[in-house]
Amino acid sequence: MSIPMYGQNKDGKFLGNRAAGRVILTDGATSFSLSEADAGSIIVISGGVAGACAISLPEGKDGMTFEFWLKAANGTGDCDIDAKDVSGGVHDYFLGMITHHEADADTNTPFAAATNDQLTLAASKGDVGDYMKIVFANGHWLLTGHTGDADGWVVGTASANN
Repeated sequence: MSIPMYGQNKDGKFLGNRAAGRVILTDGATSFSLSEADAGSIIVISGGVAGACAISLPEGKDGMTFEFWLKAANGTGDCDIDAKDVSGGVHDYFLGMITHHEADADTNTPFAAATNDQLTLAASKGDVGDYMKIVFANGHWLLTGHTGDADGWVVGTASANN
């Protein structure tokens, strides 16, 4: 039995136990669904576009991650990140904290209830460099993020991802 050469034991999709993912570009006004195969991806929202969108998450599996980055304030409609309805109206949901750094009023938005099944980038809100990372573990999307707009990212309770 020999030791494999570097890279021989990789299938191109995973690096060790972490998904490599890809970069997904979107405008903040186009709805789409992420799949399990997209795990590890970075979603870049260009912002500044008229219209609303919903980004549907796949059913969560332990270790699945996604990162969301904002290049400019959102356009004229909300952009919702919707957790998946996994059974009988019960959604995976978000747990965590978004930290806000706006002027002299640093605040936080907690996601701490079983009804927090939606992460919403509010219409005409958000700031360049806003960052949200979600990791699925033990039945929940664990969330951490920061924004320069205190009312840019808000808790939602109306996921339509069935």
